[in-house]
Amino acid sequence: MSLRMIRDVLANRRITTHCPLCGRPFGRIKSSEEHIFPGWLQRHHNLWNRRLTIPNFIGKSYKGVKIRICFQCNNLRYGWGETVLARLVRAANPYAECAAVSDYKLATWLGKITWLLCRKSHSVEDFRTRNQPQKEQIIPEEIIPGTLYLGMIQRSFAMKKGMLSCYSDDPFEPLLFVKPYSFYRFRIDTRDTRFEVFDFIDNVTVLGAAMRSGNIGVICLFDGGLHRRFRSPRYEFLFNEALHPMQFNELVGKMFYDQTVLDDRALTVTYYWNAQLRSVIAMHHTPRFYDPYLKANDEPRRYAVFVARYTSLEPGVIVTEDGKQIFTSLEDHNGAFMRFAVTEDEIEAAKRDPNHVLRGPFDLARRLKSIG
Repeated sequence: MSLRMIRDVLANRRITTHCPLCGRPFGRIKSSEEHIFPGWLQRHHNLWNRRLTIPNFIGKSYKGVKIRICFQCNNLRYGWGETVLARLVRAANPYAECAAVSDYKLATWLGKITWLLCRKSHSVEDFRTRNQPQKEQIIPEEIIPGTLYLGMIQRSFAMKKGMLSCYSDDPFEPLLFVKPYSFYRFRIDTRDTRFEVFDFIDNVTVLGAAMRSGNIGVICLFDGGLHRRFRSPRYEFLFNEALHPMQFNELVGKMFYDQTVLDDRALTVTYYWNAQLRSVIAMHHTPRFYDPYLKANDEPRRYAVFVARYTSLEPGVIVTEDGKQIFTSLEDHNGAFMRFAVTEDEIEAAKRDPNHVLRGPFDLARRLKSIG
């Protein structure tokens, strides 16, 4: 039965006829139009009339982004997320409250929003091509096959099955299998009131999503755990720090960029059904002890573009023209965390500290300009 489920996800049924989560045909089950960003989240952050700024949904407001979902998915299978998270995220200290929520639950919820945005975007015509003979969707057809990894995660959850990831040379050993994502959570420094307390970022080309709500920020890469296994040591110095919203956005850009240097074999996945584990197994075509993040694929200009996209800055002020110097708000010259100066006293102290870089894209004047 679940081999048919895998084939059905890969067939990518139309969202006008089938539930984008469980795949059930609407003709056989009750369904309704639902907000992709849940109502409680929109009310909490007053998002109803705000415009989405994520790259894959241009010119739309939060309240207007809806998709048809079956009753079982909306009210039963995914109901826990909306009930539990609504209470925790709206608490005075969401970072502390969400500590009791597993990465699995948060990643699945964030993945649901990302997947539904992806499906909705693919069904909507890109207004920029409205006068062209061959019109395109907001997410073009050639990108869709890669996004089906997200769809497989959501289908497995909706059908009360699991999904795990492995490498090409793994024996059948369930203890080696991991969750199909790399998930990170961070505490956010909310003292700078010039920045919004909510933000959502996604990038379907790298299958990444991030959300910041109050003092919690989460980043998820739906990559079979590759980033967590091979790249997380680079970011360990940030795990116990409170990140300024600008720092969080820079980090999102860095992690999303990481996914662009992957060996192509790591991006190739074969799906199997394992009856013993009642799970879909997604096998990456690289060996377990092979680091697929290739130095040869590194490109400073592309890195600058990724960080610039999420920090509202110009690529030219993030990386020097020769590509040898990179400006960052995250670390000092010794590689230690550099707390973002917010108060007047902190800014004055930073000016007197020769190791606290206030030039480049992250200096105070430029920050004020970017949000003004």
